[in-house]
Amino acid sequence: MPGVRIAQLLLLVAMTALLLPGGATPALAHAGGLSSSTSEARVLAIDPPVPGLDVRAVEFGARLRIENGTGDTVAVESLDGSPLAALPAVAPGAVAYWVDPRVTAAAAGDRPDGDRLAWSVPLRVGTGAATVRGEQFWPPPPATALWVALALVALAVPAVVGVLGAGRRLGRVALAAATVVVIGSHLLHVFGSAGAPEDQPYALMLLSAAGYALLGWPLGAVGAWLTVRGHVGGPLLCVAAGGLFAIVITPIDAFTLVEAVVPFSWGADFDRLLVALTLGGGLGVVVAGMAVLRRGPVPAA
Repeated sequence: MPGVRIAQLLLLVAMTALLLPGGATPALAHAGGLSSSTSEARVLAIDPPVPGLDVRAVEFGARLRIENGTGDTVAVESLDGSPLAALPAVAPGAVAYWVDPRVTAAAAGDRPDGDRLAWSVPLRVGTGAATVRGEQFWPPPPATALWVALALVALAVPAVVGVLGAGRRLGRVALAAATVVVIGSHLLHVFGSAGAPEDQPYALMLLSAAGYALLGWPLGAVGAWLTVRGHVGGPLLCVAAGGLFAIVITPIDAFTLVEAVVPFSWGADFDRLLVALTLGGGLGVVVAGMAVLRRGPVPAA
């Protein structure tokens, strides 16, 4: 039967979508390799002040940025006895970005009393010297219980409606709508994450943040469309897309629900909302889709 053959082909595509990303690494889940954290670097001052020299923390404290508006080369001094040679020497009029080991060491420590830990980065400005003085700041943690509860609601709504409505149009519509919400939420998450890296092309960061979602987005969109039309393969594709987002792609982003600093262009809480909808909603799509599949095909209205 043609319908059975199409379903078998879609099953092969779905299983490939779920199994292929098994070797994905966390770095593929974030634009530019950025990830959430519990603290953020801040530059407080340059001591003594150097006219034309600007140093600040960017990308939510992940890197430092130096803009040399002086007439001399500005070099970032390495740690005493350190073989690290990747710290920049910035020519007049140039801009450089770097991850400084002194800031990294401060961020790796335990949360201090007062939620602040001072650090300093020595500079060589021509034949003179200056010091960038800053601090590592620990903001209050997010309301994790609230976001976890929202993820559970995002799971329960499509799951319950899908199970109760399995075998009827209600179940198919609920499954398709939940799938659209999941892929839409993840799309917004990727667009907002791609804007966090400061010195990289936006299109390249979109690809970096998307990863295997480039397969999941069309998988879910086609699945939702076929499900509404009553096609036998639609729920199967929805299940594959929901599992791909909830089990493979989004878990690494779940740290945003517990960590205060989130590399996202449109606000940390908005990103937490998107992650909760993708994570919980993806699991809800799996439950609803399996219920619809068990009841078998239903004629389209």
